[in-house]
Amino acid sequence: TTRYHQPIRHFPAHIIANPTLYSRPITHTPPFHPPKSGPSEIMIAHVCNVTCMEHVQWALSELLFNDKKVGKATHNMFAYRFFTDNNDNGNNGSHVSDNDDDGEKGSGSKLASLLEMCRVENVLVVVSRWFGGMKLGPARFKWIAGVAR
Repeated sequence: TTRYHQPIRHFPAHIIANPTLYSRPITHTPPFHPPKSGPSEIMIAHVCNVTCMEHVQWALSELLFNDKKVGKATHNMFAYRFFTDNNDNGNNGSHVSDNDDDGEKGSGSKLASLLEMCRVENVLVVVSRWFGGMKLGPARFKWIAGVAR
């Protein structure tokens, strides 16, 4: 585990080694400093268009391994949601979605609910949080969702 007891993430080598196949542009929001928080408390959202699991894995590996600041964040919670096309068997496509709270209990499911409520498709949203020394309590979910919006 990491310093903050998050699991160590592993990504397939063929995805990391072939950025031309799986790379996607990642958009970053400006840093947000929640009111009544510690002096160094910051949240930033990272959003990426995804259409398959390989895109999700590439974007997460790019953020966590190649952006040193994001890699050192206290929490990198994320949720994604995309629709797969018809497969070779002639079956209709299906929705694929998942989330991870990275130790910030409940935040991943809140992000997933936000994606569903906004009816967005083919998106990965990662919210990075750097703990500022003061616990935010339940209000943290409001700030996490606000940054992700």
